[in-house]
Amino acid sequence: MSYAEQVFLAEEIGREVARNINIPSPEVIVKTEEIRPTTAHIINHHLNNANQWYEIKLPMDLITWQLKARGNYELLYSYSPEHQTYMTLATGDILSADTSPNKNINAIYVMCQTAGVIAELEVWRR
Repeated sequence: MSYAEQVFLAEEIGREVARNINIPSPEVIVKTEEIRPTTAHIINHHLNNANQWYEIKLPMDLITWQLKARGNYELLYSYSPEHQTYMTLATGDILSADTSPNKNINAIYVMCQTAGVIAELEVWRR
């Protein structure tokens, strides 16, 4: 196949692909604002009792956050006050979350099987 034939074939394939692409009209395109965190805040929440759930309130203008246990401890965490479902944050692990698309997260609930542990939470706000 000659170079000219290859170019012609590539153009035809391009036209066929373009016909099959569904490009939304300009009135359907949704513009979103880029949200950048600007203010950092650290929360040290003391878990005084073993096997007790603690609620850590999160700021309303929260963008992103991280959670970890100070020291060599596992943390259990949940997003609901009923704690029916929870996950375990292993020793040394950090839980990071970007909440900018979902502003409905108002608190995180944490528990440790050891008393006197500190849950370290770093939050970034607007």
